[in-house]
Amino acid sequence: MSPEAHDNRPHLFDEAAAWLIRIRENPQSAELRAHFDIWRQSSPEHEQAWSELCLLWRATGKAEAFYRPLASTRIRILPRRPVSVPRLAAGLATAFAVACVLWLAAPSVIVRWTADHRTAIAEIQSITLEDGSSVELAPDSAFSAQFTGQLRQVTLLQGEAFFDIRKNPDRPFRVIAGGTEVEVLGTAFEVELTEDATHVAVARGSVSTLSRAAVSGASRATLKPGDAISIDARSGMETRTLVDADNIGSWREGRLVVSNATIASVIDVIRRYDPAWITLADPSLGEERVTGIYDLTSPALALGALVDPFGGRVLNLGDSVRVITRH
Repeated sequence: MSPEAHDNRPHLFDEAAAWLIRIRENPQSAELRAHFDIWRQSSPEHEQAWSELCLLWRATGKAEAFYRPLASTRIRILPRRPVSVPRLAAGLATAFAVACVLWLAAPSVIVRWTADHRTAIAEIQSITLEDGSSVELAPDSAFSAQFTGQLRQVTLLQGEAFFDIRKNPDRPFRVIAGGTEVEVLGTAFEVELTEDATHVAVARGSVSTLSRAAVSGASRATLKPGDAISIDARSGMETRTLVDADNIGSWREGRLVVSNATIASVIDVIRRYDPAWITLADPSLGEERVTGIYDLTSPALALGALVDPFGGRVLNLGDSVRVITRH
């Protein structure tokens, strides 16, 4: 690689990351894919930057699913042909890049098909529902709504939302998040849906939660102001805690308040507020637990404050990629 090309690597890495983010946000755009292909094919340096980005993503372990054999696959052995190492490497890099894009795009496509309201990274929406209730939708979040004469229902598809519900005894309001149902008459509360659990916290009034994931059958709980519950997505196990009601929904004011949370879970939240691609390269660091307040208006500084006490550091590859590891 020439000195000029080496000096340009951070810029090209930024470009590759920007393409990845654009494709994730708009996976169905044929025009976008065509421009992306032109960019990749315009120089070997572009292709190398894209391959390095995907290899970095692979190093986090998130691409493991692409390398699992299919149990029912029928295998036909063909005559062996000599394959050059460079050609094989290029083919693997290209195949992995395609898999990388498809893996990132799939969840976005499903949400796009079903959501009535959806936010982008670092975007918060204030939404008034047809019954006068209000929803503050956190970044990178989505929900669908169903309202009939007897039913007021919102399904949280991803992310987090703060609800302020207008009371109507004849039409209870229900929020569906994963395997959990939250039912209210009139109250203010937040619901967060992650891969591992559904979290509910009440700021005003009361709600009842019904978990259908419990091993022993459906489980119901009643929450009052300051009550919070986390319901494991797989086992249905419930963990109840007490929180400061004034801090519930603090993300609406640019503050993230956490108590005894894993670093990995806090990073997952910060990802919604930072357009950069954030990857945790040291899983053991992610298992450390923290209590604190972090500034969501400056995600890069928040990440640094989060991991620094544990010997962690944030490596910024240009402005579009942040790799978190230990010193």
